[in-house]
Amino acid sequence: MSGRPIDNERKACDAVARALEQLAGAIRTNAYSPEDRGAAAPVEYVFDLGETRYAFEHTIVEAFAGQIHTGVDFGSFIEPIAAALDHHMPPPGRFLLAFAINPSQGMKPREISAAQQAIVTWVNAKATELHDECPEQPTRSRKPGGVRNERKATIAGIDLTLQRETHWAEPETVHGRIFIQRFAPKDYETLRIERIAKAMAKKLPKLKVWKDGGSRSVLVLENGDISLSNHVAILEAAEAALAGRTDGPDELWLVDTTIEAEWTAWCLIRDGISFPDEDTQHRYWDFKPGDLDAV
Repeated sequence: MSGRPIDNERKACDAVARALEQLAGAIRTNAYSPEDRGAAAPVEYVFDLGETRYAFEHTIVEAFAGQIHTGVDFGSFIEPIAAALDHHMPPPGRFLLAFAINPSQGMKPREISAAQQAIVTWVNAKATELHDECPEQPTRSRKPGGVRNERKATIAGIDLTLQRETHWAEPETVHGRIFIQRFAPKDYETLRIERIAKAMAKKLPKLKVWKDGGSRSVLVLENGDISLSNHVAILEAAEAALAGRTDGPDELWLVDTTIEAEWTAWCLIRDGISFPDEDTQHRYWDFKPGDLDAV
């Protein structure tokens, strides 16, 4: 797993700006970085979209302190597993594979390689079982909440949980995908809220200056690690962190950069509404980071 590029935050902002352009059917103009110009409220990025000026600020989210640092070894361990499985799982639906926090701790290199292969073999076998329990994408009338099934095991001393989710509204782009996560430490939900609240206390006052000046404020959260997090968990923590604040942003976006070859952006909150695009064709946006600009 390579180190986090220094310009990730600006590419994450560009991803959200591109999504907003497509939603508005317009191209941004007059774009610049107030931070680079030493502005009094140095947000990351500002631009005009039609008659509206947008002001962006960016922050990384973690489920607990030091998560990104401890995720480096985890990323190295799961990288060949993800390469062997992602986009090769039986459609329809998507799969979630969850590990302990540090699955390879104490392992020798040859033990790591054997464990990786054993995990891939187990996942392939159990994915077939899960698929056979619901081989077709469920309809809204029969399964309004979709179908979720799972298998658990301990492989090479590593506790694993494999889940399969199939939902009537899921687009074909998630079919055959697998998303890898880690089991949470104790009280991680409280820790996540505390981390996001701390980040918001630093970022939102700057955004409010621009919002009070007539700009539309956007806070971009970057999930920059293969982590415990997903977009639902991050939304719930963000809602808790925003409770009681008077400087909340007009829009809250998440850009997941955990898969280096393909980033995903969600609008978590728009004008107080959570997942405002959930029932549209724009539930989320996929971007190749190489196509994005460090704005």
